[in-house]
Formats: sequence, structure tokens, C-alpha cells
Amino acid sequence: MNNLIDIMTKAKIPFAADAKSKWSLLPLRISIFLVMVVFLVIGIVGFSFQKGLEMITVYAPLINADTEIKLNVSVAHMWVEEILAGDTTKKVDYVWKALDNADKNAWAMLKGGENAGQAIIPLKDVEIQNIVKKVIQELTEFRAIAESRLSHRETSLTGSPIDYRYDKVYSAFTKNADQIKYRLTELIATDLQYFKATQYILMVVCLIIFVVAGIALYRFEYFRNRAVLALHQSNENLEMEVEEHINTENRLIESKEQLRNLGHQLQTVREEEKAHIAREVHDELGQTLTALKMELGCLNHDLQSTSDETRSRISGMNALIDNTIQSVQRIATELRPQILDVLGLAEAVRWETSEFQKRTGIDCELHLPSSDIELSREIKITVFRIFQETMTNIARHSGANKVRVDLQMDRKQAILKILDNGRGIVASEIFNKNSLGLLGIRERVHFLDGQFDITGNSSDGTQVRVTIPLESHANIK
Repeated sequence: MNNLIDIMTKAKIPFAADAKSKWSLLPLRISIFLVMVVFLVIGIVGFSFQKGLEMITVYAPLINADTEIKLNVSVAHMWVEEILAGDTTKKVDYVWKALDNADKNAWAMLKGGENAGQAIIPLKDVEIQNIVKKVIQELTEFRAIAESRLSHRETSLTGSPIDYRYDKVYSAFTKNADQIKYRLTELIATDLQYFKATQYILMVVCLIIFVVAGIALYRFEYFRNRAVLALHQSNENLEMEVEEHINTENRLIESKEQLRNLGHQLQTVREEEKAHIAREVHDELGQTLTALKMELGCLNHDLQSTSDETRSRISGMNALIDNTIQSVQRIATELRPQILDVLGLAEAVRWETSEFQKRTGIDCELHLPSSDIELSREIKITVFRIFQETMTNIARHSGANKVRVDLQMDRKQAILKILDNGRGIVASEIFNKNSLGLLGIRERVHFLDGQFDITGNSSDGTQVRVTIPLESHANIK
């Protein structure tokens, strides 16, 4: 019964664990999926931020430098014209300072440098580099013309050839400076297109990943639900099988108890029949034989004058009647010893031990309680029959020459211990299904909720111990 309950309990464990996993692991998978989505979004945003920062870091300083170059050269050009026109508020050093700043920014665009605290990173674009080089050459030429005009002011007035050349160089410079700006604009547009294309690609990749992950999660949950349903079905089938096994076992236990009750009832009926037959044999047949013996004695007295042969025949009949009476007494005693009902269990054990010793010649050591307790009829018969069966087994199988019998009784329990010095008993004999005597003892003890123990070995012989509770069953009269 316990094994089947354990099987049923174990059978339910996978279902309970899967049901719990179904609702606990699903949010976990959704959380993992959402974390993946968040990381992908963070990756896209991070890429966009990094690309935008890169464009700001690279192109903004270049555009500012180009603007500074154009502004400084324009200021220097205007100041030269105003100085030559006679404006004394403008100083020549301001012109050279403006040209120096323009030249510095131009070289920074070509080689790298700083402008207003911003790092200028030169581009590797060949077209930009060539335009910047032209701008540097034109700045050098513009500076030389400005120095010449300021050194020869009388011949460098407006409309002079050097003035015409000065304006031509300035126009060429302005055109190239604008070309730098246009080229930078083109590069920014190209990078923006690349940035947009990259973002589109990332979005498509993310979408594909989301779709694939969603399909994979759906398929996983689909097949997992199928497995859970299959496990459900298997668990239900197993529960049905376990329940069927439990019901079958319960029916077997019930049937076994019914057979035990039937066996006990048959044993009780048998004991009652033995007692009835013993009384009938003792009372009816015994009295009849006694009356017959008395009549035969009277006949022998009346026939004093008969021949010796007749008297001898009467004596033989008298002896035959005596033997028959003894046989009747023996049979009645074997069926049901009257001493068990009259004097109790202890005296019945004493008498049976004495008879056993006479029949077998085996030395018996007997220990009985000092005061006898009157037991119920059922317990007395059960313990006495167990004692008889055990002594019979000793005589038949043990090969012992000495037996110790110990009977103990109090108001709580009765204990019968029998120990012989024979060959002992092995486990295969104890649990042999053909050992009907031991089986009968077990059934008798089981019906009274007692305990039956038998142990043995070749050196110590065999020991039988029977314990019958008295108090719990109200077996004491």
C-alpha cells in the first residue's frame, strides 16, 4: 500500500513541477526577449549617437575653420583698402594678425590643429586637401601683394595694376574657400546617407531578429505545450493505473482479512467441535464402557462355578474394556484437555510438557508464573495450541535433547518462549510457503494483534517467542 502511494506521489511531482515551470518560465522567456529588444534599441540609439557625435566632432570644426579663414581674409582685405584710402584708425598689425589666423586655420585643416578650443581633424579626402593647398598658396600670394601695396602706397591706389591683381587673388581665394565649404557639405550629405542606410539596415536586422525570436519562442511554447499536454495525459493515465493498483491492493487486503476471519472462525468452530466430541466421548462412551465393566464384574461374580476357561475369557474382556477406557480418555484429552478449562493455561502447559517428555524422552525445563491469571477462553486455546504445535515441530525436526519452556503472564501481556538445543532453523524454512504449521501460528497470533518471532542457528538451536497483548483487547476476565 505504501509503495503504491509513493508511486502515485512521485507520479504527480512532474506534473506539478511542469505546471509551475509553465507559469514561471514563460515570464522569464518574455523578460529575456524584452531585454534583447532593449539591447537592440540601445545599440541602434548608441550607434546613431556615436555617428552624430562623430560628424559633429569632425565636420563642425572644419566648417568653423573654413569660415574663420574666409572671415579673416575678408577683414584683412577690407582693412588694406581702408588703410590705403587714408584711414588712420586701422593699423597694419591688425592685417597681419588676421592673415596669420587665416593661415593657421588653413594649415590646421590640412595637418590638424585647434580652433577656438575645438580639435580640427584633417580629412583624408584628396579633393579637400588639394583645395586647402590652393587656399594656402593664395593666402601666401595675398599676403605678399598686401605687403607690397602697403609698402608702396602711392603706386597701389585703387585702379592700379597691383590693385587689380590684389582683387583677382582675393576673388580666387574666396572661390576656393567656398569650394571647401561645398565639398564639406557634400561629404556630410554622403555620410548622412550612409548613416541613414546603416540605420535602415539595423532596423531591418532588428525586425528580422524580432520575427525570428518571436517565431522561435512561439514554436518553443507550442511544442512545449504539446509536451505538457502529453505529460498531463501520461500523468492522468498513471494516476488511473495507480488508483487501479490501490483498489486492487485494497481488495486483496480485504480478501486477505476475510480469509483470516474465515480461518479464525473455522478454527473456533473446530475447537468447539473438538470440545463437543471430547465431552461426548468422555461422557457417553466413557460411561458406557464403565457400566459395561461393572456388568462384566457382576457377571464374573455370579459365575463362580464356571470353568477356568470361561473365567479367563471374562478377565480378558475386562482388560480389553480397561484399555478401551484409557484410549477413550486419551482421545478426549487430545481433542480438548479438560485441564485447560478447569485449571487454566499454566497447568495445561505443565501437563502437556510432562506428556511430551514421556512420549519423546526429551528433557524439558519448565518455568511458569507464580500466580496464574484467568484468561479468556480464546486466548487460552490460542496459546496452548501454539505451544502444542511448537513442541510437535521440535520433536519432528529439531533433533534436540533439551527444551526450555518459559511462560510469563501479567495483566498487560502473556509471553511464551520456547528454546531448544537442536540444529536450528534457517530463513528459507521460516518463510517457506509450505510450512503450514508456522503459517497457522502466525495467523493465530495476528488475529489477537500479537507478535510472533522465530530465530535460530546451528550453534544455539531455535527460539520461538509469542507475545499476546491482554489489556488492549480486554482479554482478562
